[in-house]
Amino acid sequence: MYLLSTHTLQLREFFGKAVPPYAILSHTWTDDELRFSDIHPSTSRAARSKSGYEKVFKACAFAKKEGFEHIWVDSCCIDKSSSAELTEAINSMYSYYRDASVCIIYLADVPGLAEPDMGADKAYWLYRFKSSRWFTRGWCLQELIAPKRRIWLARDWSYIDPAEFSDPNAKFLDTVASVTGISIEVLKDRTTMSHLCIAERMSWASARRTTRPEDAAYSLMGLFGINMAVLYGEGLENAFGRLQGEIMKTSFDQTIFAWRGPYNNSGLLAHSPADFARTPKLGLWGRAPLSPFSMTNVGLHIR
Repeated sequence: MYLLSTHTLQLREFFGKAVPPYAILSHTWTDDELRFSDIHPSTSRAARSKSGYEKVFKACAFAKKEGFEHIWVDSCCIDKSSSAELTEAINSMYSYYRDASVCIIYLADVPGLAEPDMGADKAYWLYRFKSSRWFTRGWCLQELIAPKRRIWLARDWSYIDPAEFSDPNAKFLDTVASVTGISIEVLKDRTTMSHLCIAERMSWASARRTTRPEDAAYSLMGLFGINMAVLYGEGLENAFGRLQGEIMKTSFDQTIFAWRGPYNNSGLLAHSPADFARTPKLGLWGRAPLSPFSMTNVGLHIR
């Protein structure tokens, strides 16, 4: 994987056990992000003028202050000119966030509590927090669940202090859970996710959006421990169908069929994560032995 030096803002590639401790950035993209091709010893004036450059620069500065010499930023640490590199990065994305020492969650549309226009209006600030675009993006789902440690930052790069922001009657993670629909147990310990049924995990992504349709499926691979080919251009229905097919190869959990799509949807498999939006909370799934099932060229086969 490529990592940015927090001292020089230059890229360096690491392999296997040679990967050093690193911070990782979670953020929402704009049209002016810093790209892999923009990072080189003599970064051009055009690259430095991008709004994304300032974000990467400040992310590096923050990570450095936290004691890290390296940081991973998705916009500029993936060589998208190489299809093999892109496929590897997308399949490894969950592990990148899982293995990072800390995840810096930067909410570009949430003001700092100390900003002049906020004053003491914490109720309005809480509304802005809950309405952040970050909570609506597909890739940000795994970026919330996978990390072992999270630091939340407002648009001015100030800390979002859970103790200061929270309603006196609600803890910070309770608020995040209410916004995302993710159980607080999973937010505290990602390993508990494996005990939840497939339908409930799918429902977390049901209202999220991605720029490229296929990413609605690809962004879920890590949550289900799936690796598969990345084929941009295949469309969401094909990508999501392949994802469900791969899940069925490793799981007996039949809640994968517990979806409710539009009336004109047909077939056993959902067409997109949105089809799981109305799935009731099913919680833990039984691990008693079940009959194996699989999709064949003539339909569902149950032995």
